[in-house]
Amino acid sequence: MRFVVGYVPQRRGLEAVHLGSTLAGGREAVLDIVVVLPEDAPTHDMYSPDRRYQHELDGQAQEWLTEALAAVPTGVTAHGQVRHARTVAEGLIEAATDPEAESVAEAIIVGGSHRSLIGEVLIGSTASSLLHASPVPVALAPGGYPGHPAVTRFTCALGDRHGSQALLETAIQASAARSVPLRVMSLVALDPDPTANDHESSVAAEEHTGALVEQARAQLPAGIEVTGVVGSGHDLEECVTSLDFEPAELVLFGSSRLGAPRRVFLGATAHRIARALPVPMVVVPRDYAIG
Repeated sequence: MRFVVGYVPQRRGLEAVHLGSTLAGGREAVLDIVVVLPEDAPTHDMYSPDRRYQHELDGQAQEWLTEALAAVPTGVTAHGQVRHARTVAEGLIEAATDPEAESVAEAIIVGGSHRSLIGEVLIGSTASSLLHASPVPVALAPGGYPGHPAVTRFTCALGDRHGSQALLETAIQASAARSVPLRVMSLVALDPDPTANDHESSVAAEEHTGALVEQARAQLPAGIEVTGVVGSGHDLEECVTSLDFEPAELVLFGSSRLGAPRRVFLGATAHRIARALPVPMVVVPRDYAIG
């Protein structure tokens, strides 16, 4: 099992390394820490400015990898590599799906935007590109993420639309693989229309969540706790902030139904929820199957 960590210098790169280390903690997993540089400029002149610039950039990338590897905690296996690609997202996807590697990566892990506040998942340009194209799950670290010895719980954000069943199956497998609790989360934004029946919406969400909890319990080994929770508020952000999250848990989202099969595509609703999350989020492609 391996995870690809996209590294850039300073805070965002360290947040990604911390999240990668948390995911690898307690598992026989390897971190492939990747620095992506622009593709080499075509030139045949060994003394050209382009050639010298590329040489200096490669040297800088090796220094960044040294910094990244130093941030990996004892007990977690990690390797570093430099890749050249047209974009950072393209380089990370190539690393995750490299046919010369032992396996396809379990996930690509990146930090958020450099504008992210502490405890906020703000999606930057690289993450946005990955969230429209990656064939493997994409994990995003919130600002200032410190890392933890291991994941302590998975929360699965589910609605009643097509694709939620596949996401639940992924969450069940992830929980079983780590023997950690699973929580099924549904969100109900109260309608500002006074004639709307918010009570019926809440009851329906509770019933739907309860049914999914029972399904997960039936599939998970005895002893793994499964719970359900419904967050409510006047908007999606308030729904999220009404709930409690453990510092070392991860929230799983499914790709939007608008996305292509086996590709990540984060919809507008999930974007809004992400900004209110104080913990990392993992977006799972449509029709994705672990292993």
